[in-house]
Amino acid sequence: MATAAAPLVVEGYSYPVLLPLVRQSLRAGSSVLLRGNPGVGKSSLANELAECHFKLPMKDIRLAQKDPAELSGVYMPNRDTKRLELFPPDWVADCCEKPHFLFLDEINAGVTKLHQAAAYQIILEHRVGPFTFHPETVVMAAGNLEEDEALAVPMSSALQNRFRHFIMRVDCDAWLRWAASKAFSPDVMAFIGTFREPKLYCRTGEYAYPSPRSWADAAKIENMDVDEDQRRSLIASCVGSAMTNEFFQFLKLYRKVDVPAIIQRGEIPALDAEKNISFVYALTFAVGHLLRNAKVLAAQQLQNLYKLMTTPGFKDEFQILLVKNIENTAAFKAILNSKTFDPIKIRLTKIVTATE
Repeated sequence: MATAAAPLVVEGYSYPVLLPLVRQSLRAGSSVLLRGNPGVGKSSLANELAECHFKLPMKDIRLAQKDPAELSGVYMPNRDTKRLELFPPDWVADCCEKPHFLFLDEINAGVTKLHQAAAYQIILEHRVGPFTFHPETVVMAAGNLEEDEALAVPMSSALQNRFRHFIMRVDCDAWLRWAASKAFSPDVMAFIGTFREPKLYCRTGEYAYPSPRSWADAAKIENMDVDEDQRRSLIASCVGSAMTNEFFQFLKLYRKVDVPAIIQRGEIPALDAEKNISFVYALTFAVGHLLRNAKVLAAQQLQNLYKLMTTPGFKDEFQILLVKNIENTAAFKAILNSKTFDPIKIRLTKIVTATE
C-alpha cells in the first residue's frame, strides 16, 4: 500500500550551481561533503569533476563495505628487521604515488565510530597513518540525508567539522537539460516538465520510487522493443506502480498532440491553460521534441511556430519553457535570426532577467 509522498528537501543548491562551488572548494585544498536525496546526482557530479575538471582517475571507496582495519592498512612481520611493517591498501598506495580523485561515497551509510575515526586523517590531513597522499590528490565525500531513511547514521561532530558542507536539491530544469543532452524519451521529459520536482523525486512507500536516477532508467525503456503492457511493467519496476499510473494517464493527453499539424500546417488547437494546463504542457514538450531533432526549419515552419507562440492560451511561461527546451538547436538559432520573433524575444528577455 503506497503511503503519502515524503516532502522534498527544499534547501540546498541545484547541480549546475553546486559544480563550481565544489570545484572551487576542492581546488582550495578543502574536503567536501555533499549530501542529498538518493539518486539526485551526487555521484554524477563527482564523476564530472574527476573526469572533466580535475582530469584525475577516480577511486570510489565505500566505508561501509570496508573493515575499519582495511582503511589503515595491515601489519606484516619483517623477518630481517624483526619488526611489524604497515602495508597500505592498494587504493592508498595509488593515491600516494599519483594524483587521484578520492571519492568516499555513502560516507554516512551505516558506518561505525571506528570507520569515522579512520576517516579523520583521510579527510583532514589527506593521509592514512604514515602514508601521505600525493599533493594533487583530491578528497570528496557524499552521503544521503537522514530523513530519507537511506541507511544514513549521524556523523560525529569532529568528522562533520572536517568538511565544507553542501546539499544538492532536486532540480527539474537541470535534470531536463541533462535528459535532453542524452536524447531521453520525450514522454518522460514531458511528464517531468509538466509536474516538475514533486514527480521527479517522490517517496511513495514502494520499493521502486521516482528519483532523477530511476526516471533516467525508465527513459531507457523507450528504445526497447516491447508492447504497451510490458512497457508499463518495466516503468513500474523503476518508479513504482503508483507513479506509473499517473505517467500513463498523462500520456493519453500527450499522444493527442498532433505536432506535424502544428508545425507543418499551422493548425493550432484551442489552448486553455486554466481548464487544461496538462495538455498545454504536453503540447509544449511534444513540439519541443520535434524542434530539437529538426536539422533545419523552413520559412513556413518558422511562421507556424510564431503562430503557436502568439496564440492566446500559449502564455509566457510556456513560451519560455519551449525556448529552453530547444536551446542550442537549429530551431533556436532560427528564432534568434528572425526579426519576426523580435517582440517575443524582447518580452521574454525582460521576464527572465526580472526573475534572476
